[in-house]
Amino acid sequence: MNSKRSIGRRSLGLSMAVVVILLYSLIPALYPENLNSYMAFAAGNGGVKIETIGSPGGMQADKNVSVGFTIENNRGETVTVQNMRLSIEGGGVTVSENAGSVTIPSGGKQTVSFSVEITKHASTGERTCKFTANLKDSGGADLPNQKTLEENTYFTVYERLSTDDRDSKIVAGVDISHTMEPSGGFVQGNDNKLKLEVYNYGNTTIKNAVVSLTLPEGLSIYNGSNQCQLGYVSVGMKKTAEFPITVKEGLESKNYAIEVEVLGLNYMNGEVVAKKTFYIPVEGTGNVSADNIAITNTSVPEEVQAGDNFNLNFTVQNSGNSEVKNVKITVEPAEGVINKSKNIFIDNFPKGASKQYSIKLYTFDGAEQKSYPIKITASPTNTSEKETAGGVIQYASVTVLSDGSTAKKPQLMIDNYSYGGSAVQAGTDFYLNVGLFNTSGKTLSNIKVSLSNEDGVFVPVGGSNSFFIDSIKAKGHFTKSIRLSTKPQAEQKTTPITVKLTYEAGSGDPLEADDVIAIPVTQRTRLVVDEIVPPTEVYAGQPGSCELEFYNMGKTPLNNLRVNCEGNFDVMESNSYYAGNMDSGKSDSYRFNFIPREVGEMEGTITFTFEDGNGDPQFLEIPFTFQVMDAPVWDEEDPEGMEAEKHTPWALIIAGVVMVIGITGGILFKRHRKKKLHAALEIEDDFDIDMEEGAAKNKKPENK
Repeated sequence: MNSKRSIGRRSLGLSMAVVVILLYSLIPALYPENLNSYMAFAAGNGGVKIETIGSPGGMQADKNVSVGFTIENNRGETVTVQNMRLSIEGGGVTVSENAGSVTIPSGGKQTVSFSVEITKHASTGERTCKFTANLKDSGGADLPNQKTLEENTYFTVYERLSTDDRDSKIVAGVDISHTMEPSGGFVQGNDNKLKLEVYNYGNTTIKNAVVSLTLPEGLSIYNGSNQCQLGYVSVGMKKTAEFPITVKEGLESKNYAIEVEVLGLNYMNGEVVAKKTFYIPVEGTGNVSADNIAITNTSVPEEVQAGDNFNLNFTVQNSGNSEVKNVKITVEPAEGVINKSKNIFIDNFPKGASKQYSIKLYTFDGAEQKSYPIKITASPTNTSEKETAGGVIQYASVTVLSDGSTAKKPQLMIDNYSYGGSAVQAGTDFYLNVGLFNTSGKTLSNIKVSLSNEDGVFVPVGGSNSFFIDSIKAKGHFTKSIRLSTKPQAEQKTTPITVKLTYEAGSGDPLEADDVIAIPVTQRTRLVVDEIVPPTEVYAGQPGSCELEFYNMGKTPLNNLRVNCEGNFDVMESNSYYAGNMDSGKSDSYRFNFIPREVGEMEGTITFTFEDGNGDPQFLEIPFTFQVMDAPVWDEEDPEGMEAEKHTPWALIIAGVVMVIGITGGILFKRHRKKKLHAALEIEDDFDIDMEEGAAKNKKPENK
């Protein structure tokens, strides 16, 4: 009977298993649109994901709008992304191709980008934007369970603003304002700050904005750089930069000119330059001289055509309290701009007086299209060193537009690169993805790209440090992945890689370009902690302590190292210990106190927190468990006995008892023996008396 039931149960279990297997196999057929996600889930190794970078979009007539994507490989194998395509619906928008490929190791991330050109009259508004690509494994075969990669997003076309009934050439506008500490002016020493606020009032985002200062003699940056990175400054956004200023000892009291410059890129990838000069009062400790001069109201056209004349106008002012004589004023344009009028003036300036100057300049035919600086200097010609210390320098700049007599060289540039994270670890391999962009309107061919770096920090794995590309179409992108190995002994710092590009632009003449990319290298931190040895006896309610050693066995220092201990126990004081900066190969110890709350297991955690060489916070937790026992119970009415029992060894007590018994026994034995001797003496005495009495009775009387 039992055998039949067992057979029936086995048959039922087998039937249910068959049903489950059939349902499991039918899921892809019933829901083919979910086949990829189903297979990825069944494989249990994740998948390749893609995410749009930012909010893609651009203005009418924009030429090189970048659309980027981040691709993340969550599979357990290396993946290659090929045949990348980007399509944007609607007319008036052209997308360049990206003919390269991206190799992403397991767990890595990489970026790819496309260039988009928008016509002048393209319809504004949102458009559907779709990215597609094929996925391959390391052997070049289709990736199992996930053959393609797709991303759907939106691309927005914005209306281009215009001025004076024509398209505006400048789509970015920047205003700079300042505050200072102390508010009344700078003072001698390091306790001065200049705060700058950069406001984008234009109609396009400024990328990679940098604020830089030009300081006069006597003022310097305190423990820092004269540049500050602002990153992206969106339309209507304000960003601030702060500079600590040192005022030299003995500097005279007057207003000092500080020139502020903002550099960045707009959507046209053209340089945006905003300059402003602030006159900061300085309360010095030196003698006030008569050479307090300043150059103000500088004006020059923003753009001129090559071969045209233009005027530079400025004002020189005496802001001191006395007349300044024999001030030499010079104008020195950069090479490519010629001074056609007088460029040296020597004038006297009464107290508070100012004079205006106008210089005629000329740009020669065929001048390179770029921004040209013009240096203006005003300084006294007195022979004494004290009198010649008040000169000031001011710069103006003008952009010269090419007249077409010299063709602009087609350019191939690196527009993006990635290496899978914020830094690469010494002794490991990584994939460097380099994105090339053909900025010209011609197809570039026979392209050779070579990589080199100092001290051989990065070495190619399984290949060369150079690669060849047949061609890149006009305004096209090409992305290439190179596997590199990092030297285990590499110093922890940002290491530059020089990328040399050689190519042809149809005429057959070789062209060259160099770019430098930087990759931060980090060494692995290694904090080693000794095993915790628990105390011999731990009693509930009674204080205890424990100590352990720890070592920095890595190759980089551990900064701001702090140790703390917490758990289900009480403390009389803080258990925190600040070890500071711990160099490589150093050791230290940590001691913590505790008062157990109850009998049983006392659990706690020792936490080490520190910053690695990159400034990133790190932590290490060491758990521990101590066994807590009941504290001994003593008789409260006999504290002395308690102390005696607590401190007197049992061996001494037993020896004392034996000694007392021995002494007592000796005394009793001696007394007993004495009594026996005394009784014997008494018997002997009685016997002697009896003998004497007997002798007396038997004695005969003497005969007389």
